[in-house]
Amino acid sequence: MAELLLPPDFEFGVATSAFQIEGAWNEDGKGPSIWDTFSQTPGNTRGDMPGDIACDHYHRYPEDIALMKELGIDSYRFSLSWSRLIPDGVGAVNQKGVDFYNRLIDDLLAAGIRPNVTLYHWDLPQALEDRGGWPNRDVAAWFGEYSATSFGLFGDRVKQWSTLNEPIALWVGYALGAFAPGLRDEKLGRQAMHNAMLAHGTSVQAFRAASDADSQIGIVLDIWKRQPLTDSAEDRALADEGEDDGFRFFLDTLRGGGYSDRLRSRLEKAGTFPQIEPEDQQLIESPIDYLGLNVYSRVVVDSTQQEPGSWAESHPQPGGNFLESGAEFYPRAVYEAIEMVRDDYGWRGPIFITENGLPDAPSLESANSLDDDERIAYVDGFLHWISVAIDEGADVRGYYLWSLLDNYEWGAAFTMKYGLVRVDPQTLVRTPKKSFDWYKHTITTRRGA
Repeated sequence: MAELLLPPDFEFGVATSAFQIEGAWNEDGKGPSIWDTFSQTPGNTRGDMPGDIACDHYHRYPEDIALMKELGIDSYRFSLSWSRLIPDGVGAVNQKGVDFYNRLIDDLLAAGIRPNVTLYHWDLPQALEDRGGWPNRDVAAWFGEYSATSFGLFGDRVKQWSTLNEPIALWVGYALGAFAPGLRDEKLGRQAMHNAMLAHGTSVQAFRAASDADSQIGIVLDIWKRQPLTDSAEDRALADEGEDDGFRFFLDTLRGGGYSDRLRSRLEKAGTFPQIEPEDQQLIESPIDYLGLNVYSRVVVDSTQQEPGSWAESHPQPGGNFLESGAEFYPRAVYEAIEMVRDDYGWRGPIFITENGLPDAPSLESANSLDDDERIAYVDGFLHWISVAIDEGADVRGYYLWSLLDNYEWGAAFTMKYGLVRVDPQTLVRTPKKSFDWYKHTITTRRGA
């Protein structure tokens, strides 16, 4: 395994999200979210399995915290369910939802684990979707109210927050139809993406009004850098288009002063450029304390293989290092993501790698094995490149492995298993995999124990 040269205060953690693990979708006053509705609709998920129970973390969280304590992590990144706290999205707060998160946060702190809370991880209250959802500009005010409520309820104990996780999911949900709410309207998708950044800025302002000096807030973006297969103009243009449609859409407004001329020109030509107001940019670029980067790999684009109107996917090329699943193993992607936010957007502040992980190899389940050696090699490779970036001066503060558990993976249901801990979908029994012990050892070794 690669030698890790990480600073002694570097933080190790694991990450999850509310919808993917909590279950209890309609218990104790919780309102439905768009993912409850979407996953309960036949044809939307693998095997038509809804996320109603997920990992039943709502009832089993003490067991999951015990696993985290055994693992030895410094921090746990999780999200709040907006509709568990505020069933209608705005208005009355559900006290039983508050009680659940209070218990979770208090028990984490008692176990010596720092909570890192994401306000939005894709599960908009269905009541707000019924009022237009993310394409409705009012969502910024709705999200600001929810954010202020959350800061007031939990900010005395939660010191690290992120506003949004991977807002590109809104494009997948409103334009491509593959995620909740399952719409296929590109103009709505672009507007939802823009409005998400307004909501982010509104949330940051609510945080500044409510927080104390030792708290921090950021945003989490997924970075899949596009690399052209050849140096042809067509491949380079396709790579630029893929990045503009993905992470640059958000970074351009967050750090670049507004949407790029290249993006604006293409979307205006297509009639899908979002409606914006003069004051939007100042709100969106409200200063944040850190950037969260979710990095899994890169996308190598080949214009000769591209279907019109589709998103570019990696094209296997000579020399590529491919995993059993067919995905490319390219751990240098995390180094390139860190480099990109520094060089292209001038970000010199703290960075957290807020997600990185790998689903089980197909042979693992067929053999009923816990020996997930491919995951161990994958994570080790990414940690190596993080250590290289730190050695060259990058301010990377921590790493969150996705994920603690075999979560409910959105449309794939339980067919993609990212966990350090196996979860039987029927019995919900938790069983640590080989990677659990490896990650535990990595954390212990980092601490010099």
